[in-house]
Amino acid sequence: MLNKFLKTSRLTVIAASLATLGACNKLYEPVPYTAYSEGDVANTVYKKLAANTNYSVFVAALVRTGISAELDVANAKFTVFAPDNTAMATAGITSTTVAAIPLADLTAAINYHIIPAENILFAQIPEAFPNVEKKSKLNITTTAFIASIPTTAIPIKMSIFPSKRGTTAWANNIPVVSADIMTGSNGVVHRVAAVVAPPTRVLLDTLSRDTDFSYFMAAVVRADSGLVTTASPSLQYALGQPFANLTVFAPTNAAFQAVLYAKAYPIVWGQMYKAVYDAQIAGGADAATADAAAKAYADANAPAATTALVGSPTVFSNAALYGVLTAQVVRGIVVYHFMGQRAYSVNFGSTAANYPTLLNSAIPSHPGLAISSTLSSGLGVGLSVKGAANATAATAAPASASIPLVDRNAVNGNFFKINQVLLPQ
Repeated sequence: MLNKFLKTSRLTVIAASLATLGACNKLYEPVPYTAYSEGDVANTVYKKLAANTNYSVFVAALVRTGISAELDVANAKFTVFAPDNTAMATAGITSTTVAAIPLADLTAAINYHIIPAENILFAQIPEAFPNVEKKSKLNITTTAFIASIPTTAIPIKMSIFPSKRGTTAWANNIPVVSADIMTGSNGVVHRVAAVVAPPTRVLLDTLSRDTDFSYFMAAVVRADSGLVTTASPSLQYALGQPFANLTVFAPTNAAFQAVLYAKAYPIVWGQMYKAVYDAQIAGGADAATADAAAKAYADANAPAATTALVGSPTVFSNAALYGVLTAQVVRGIVVYHFMGQRAYSVNFGSTAANYPTLLNSAIPSHPGLAISSTLSSGLGVGLSVKGAANATAATAAPASASIPLVDRNAVNGNFFKINQVLLPQ
């Protein structure tokens, strides 16, 4: 009986297997063979650039860094922001000096002018605000910025921000002089007015190194009171994060001293007046005599006392003033100087318009900041920003005497050096 069962079972399994094999062995339509093609190797963006003598210095840099071989791959895609020889010379890079620049520095500079894997024509550059972030070919690591991250060799693609208003386009804050000047088989080339320099430091590092922002950074520290500074929502953490994108309006020390003096003087004057008035009354003086003596003393001594009180960034760490400069009050003022996206002067119009700040995350209905810019030949040479409670607009200072541009680019944002503290109310 058992043998009969096994024999029957084997036959059943074999029959089922044959049926399955028969079903699986159907003839399928052959897949058409497509021969590999290198693409149009004769018309790559590299060959287009190499054929134009106006870009000989940029091409020399491409060759020396080996990037030329990448731009010569016809099956790839690239968007290249190329400075011509004049623009390169303005940055101090000539056919002679290009060979003397440290190779790592030159490679970083050239890679920052290239967006890989995308062919972005002028018509495709967005006009929307905030800017669209694109990743350049430039790789950095977190090593130099965040020592607390366990794995510090994480590669980060340095961001570049193409933008457009009307018929003018920019790479960050550098104007595109001629768009789509070369369209190769593997990409497009836009001529830019100047070298687009890659930033090297995060905002926290840059602002902390400039002593003219000592009050601002002291205010940031006071605003972070009670918070862990290695995590959100700490402002120090945000300023140190290479992955962030911020716009910061950073008031100078003089700007903070002015607003602190204006706020503190009536308090100091009042305290001096009261002390002298009370002493006069206690000594038997009549009210008129006490009032005159108290006013004279306060008028004479309150200015110097107030100046001494606010004359150092330690005003924010003075425990005696914690009741006035509370962490909440200071934080409300500081976050009013932050925008949650990166913007350059060229992204603002010539007529003031309102833009939200980080304060709007707590007060959505707040009007934000009224911002306008001044351009010259497409370059941002002026910026005005007005707080809701400021009588006049603050203005941004140029980056240096030799560089009249007001933008100060960093790895994780752009900042402006302004001459007033912005007041939200």
